[in-house]
Amino acid sequence: MLQDLQTEIAPLLNKLYTHPIYNEIDSVPKLRTFMDYHAFSVWDFMSLVKFLQNHFAPSQVPWRPMEHKEIVYFINDIVLEEESDKDPNGKTMSHFEMYCHAMGEIGTDADRPFSFAKSLNTLSLDESFKKFEVHPFIEKSNRKTLAFLDSNKPHITAAVFCFGREKIIPSMFQELINKMNISEADAPTFHYYLSRHISLDAEVHGPMAVKMVEILCDSPTKWQEATAAAKEAIQARIDLWDFILGELRKH
Repeated sequence: MLQDLQTEIAPLLNKLYTHPIYNEIDSVPKLRTFMDYHAFSVWDFMSLVKFLQNHFAPSQVPWRPMEHKEIVYFINDIVLEEESDKDPNGKTMSHFEMYCHAMGEIGTDADRPFSFAKSLNTLSLDESFKKFEVHPFIEKSNRKTLAFLDSNKPHITAAVFCFGREKIIPSMFQELINKMNISEADAPTFHYYLSRHISLDAEVHGPMAVKMVEILCDSPTKWQEATAAAKEAIQARIDLWDFILGELRKH
């Protein structure tokens, strides 16, 4: 079943990995534009992570042992790194905050995505999108990610998390490093962020995410739903790259 899923998504992955956006980011001003939009994708990733943590390793009192100990370890490990990793200077912060810091480093508005996320403590999602004037396409993209969670089907969320994020990030970010004309001296924290994800996701998170999908997809129907969700998630990233590429070419 896994092989069938991988066969189904292969054409989309090829389209994603050969997308012209990687060559288009050839200046710091263009990197600013890219990060302004991409930051919201970094934000909505955490909802996928926390949904899966709540499924595999929920906070329960009194505590009780959970199944799938390897997956419990994996999801807790990824939450630890995503919510409280070390930046290049050894300071503890989430990867989202690290990304915002990288935005400030190159002179774009780091406060906007961070304040948007913090505003959810007091505002509804609709109110936050409106208050921070999030572009309608980016709002639609975020809502698409969150809609996968509305199904309340862990195998669907796991497929989106695995094949729409963890498995594609190493190749995608490596393409950025290889092709964008931005030196590490120009954007040190952004380079660190990319390299950190390439290392973590390729060596640890990607393989464990695949195993999680295999555990959850215990029927042909679930494999079919997981395959459809994976394809939809990858296409959503291609659509995001198409949108940002259009914005880059306007400048």
